[in-house]
Amino acid sequence: MRTRAEMLAARRQRLIAECILQRADLALQIEPLTHNLNSVEVGLRIVDRVRQHPGWIAAAAVGLIAIRPRRLSSVLRLGSAGLRTWRMLRPSLQLLLPG
Repeated sequence: MRTRAEMLAARRQRLIAECILQRADLALQIEPLTHNLNSVEVGLRIVDRVRQHPGWIAAAAVGLIAIRPRRLSSVLRLGSAGLRTWRMLRPSLQLLLPG
């Protein structure tokens, strides 16, 4: 007959093994998402750079006027959806992927 300490140690080992498998599975699921979020990160850095240089806003406005409104609206919708996704998932990813 096994002692309570041995049973608890065996249970702990099973749980640790299960955790390792779940982490590996989660890492595989997150991998495609991290590539997309890296693109969003680049976009956010560009926005920060434009905020630091207000003269670029006027140049961007002239460029946007030259583009047809249909193209502009689709790009803005895509960008805003990507930004919302990034802001929603960034805290979770920072906890899961250190560094």
